[in-house]
Amino acid sequence: MPANVICITNRHLCSPSGRSFLEQLEKIAQGGPRQIILREKDLDEESYLSLLLKCRDICQAHAVPLYAHTFIGAAKAAGISRIHLPLPLLIKNGGRPKDFTSVGTSIHSLEDAKKAAALGVDYMTAGHIFETDCKAGLPGRGLRFLAKVCAASPVPVYAIGGITPQNMPDILNAGAAGGCMMSSLMGAKNPETLL
Repeated sequence: MPANVICITNRHLCSPSGRSFLEQLEKIAQGGPRQIILREKDLDEESYLSLLLKCRDICQAHAVPLYAHTFIGAAKAAGISRIHLPLPLLIKNGGRPKDFTSVGTSIHSLEDAKKAAALGVDYMTAGHIFETDCKAGLPGRGLRFLAKVCAASPVPVYAIGGITPQNMPDILNAGAAGGCMMSSLMGAKNPETLL
């Protein structure tokens, strides 16, 4: 299953595991996910770069592709050739940034998916599919939404939002290439066993 799982990071979700963020990331990388996206929205670019360099070393040690998130400059400074950009930032950039081997984005509607594909992304994350604490009070868009996006997309689609090993078969049956796990990996005692 690792080829189907993208880990999205969130430092603030590690407390249930009893490990530091970097220790938890090491355990996740040992499990061999498809990729890890360092998504730390509360950091400024300088702090993000500092963390990105540490994560780069962990991911390289386990041969797991690391994707930077949002900060193009930090990614280039760290020698990271893969990036995930929120769709508004991808649009503002005029599409796919130069010098990156892989570019992904997040979408929340069928219209977003069409825009993302036209801007030349290599993959997209679609969500949120199921209810999740990260989007408290907002109902998930559901498997029907996911199936429509997958059918319309020329690039792989990864479901995000409440994804667990238990509902992975449902998202794969809807046509997704896989799923993005955040809470279920970042807080797990043994995250490597979930991959």
